[in-house]
Amino acid sequence: MIDFQSGYILRPVSPVFIYFSLFCALLLNLLPIGNYGWVPDWLIICIVFWNIHQHRYVGVIIAFTLGLLMDVHNSDLLGLHAFSYSLMAYLAISWHRRIIALSVLTQTMRLLPIFLMASLFPVLAHWLLSGEIYWWALTDAIQALIEALLWPVATHILLSPQRRPIDVDHNRPI
Repeated sequence: MIDFQSGYILRPVSPVFIYFSLFCALLLNLLPIGNYGWVPDWLIICIVFWNIHQHRYVGVIIAFTLGLLMDVHNSDLLGLHAFSYSLMAYLAISWHRRIIALSVLTQTMRLLPIFLMASLFPVLAHWLLSGEIYWWALTDAIQALIEALLWPVATHILLSPQRRPIDVDHNRPI
């Protein structure tokens, strides 16, 4: 895989690193810091990232399973996060060829609607099921903006084990 920003060829990704990063994102979501509008959904950032960069390892089924875990943790309507995460995974897989060739800042702007849809879907589902809309829950748009702003940081951190060294050793092929 080629890193289009630096022009370097990336090493193959380790599936252990992918699942470890998903586990760490799940643990960050499980922290008891509350569900405020400024706390990003770390798991959706990681799921979207790996579905764009390595969609053969992380797919819709894994996103659905992680969404069920988040539904159980939040004591929310069962399937709410599961459907949202699997929808985001599907969109990321279908857009991965369009997004991967762009610069990181352009990727941020292109992924903002995905993050906005992920954070506003539970508000819409509660509105459709109960008939009442919680206007204070619309602060989740701030959460989507923060997730989009964290995209360059996530790209740098999650691609760092795959980057080739600048000093190329001619005795070592990769």
